[in-house]
Amino acid sequence: MTKNQVSKLLIDAINRLFESDSILLQSSYNINERTVSHRLALHLDNLLSNTDYDVDVEYNRMRNDYDPDAVGNLMGKRLNLDDSGGDFSIVYPDIIVHKRDTDINLIIVEIKMAWKNSKRNFDYVKINEYMNELGYQHGIYVELHENREKCVIEFGPFSL
Repeated sequence: MTKNQVSKLLIDAINRLFESDSILLQSSYNINERTVSHRLALHLDNLLSNTDYDVDVEYNRMRNDYDPDAVGNLMGKRLNLDDSGGDFSIVYPDIIVHKRDTDINLIIVEIKMAWKNSKRNFDYVKINEYMNELGYQHGIYVELHENREKCVIEFGPFSL
């Protein structure tokens, strides 16, 4: 998928989120980000229903190798988040579009609510590492706001 196709896909999914789940986007409702991620993922999944991609929320599994007959080698998706290269962290991406149990990783989405965006830079780091270490083709930061026109969609990699 091209960047333009992915951008259109996300815009359509966010529009559907506002149409059907707008109460979740009100700062006074103060809902957990995971709830909103789940709802956005459902809209993405619906839009991708004619493809063989899987849309998952907080997915944390991958194989050491991608041999489908290799049993017992599932592990947590880990990123090296330490500049020294020595520390690994188990990560739970907000939303991914991929093909499960393969190394085909299309989209990583990190979401923040506009009124809770203090960790934006850490999301940028994670997106960059998803792209570098796990080969995601598109890394995207989405900041959702009560007002649809104020929502932000940014494509990585990000300059830090």
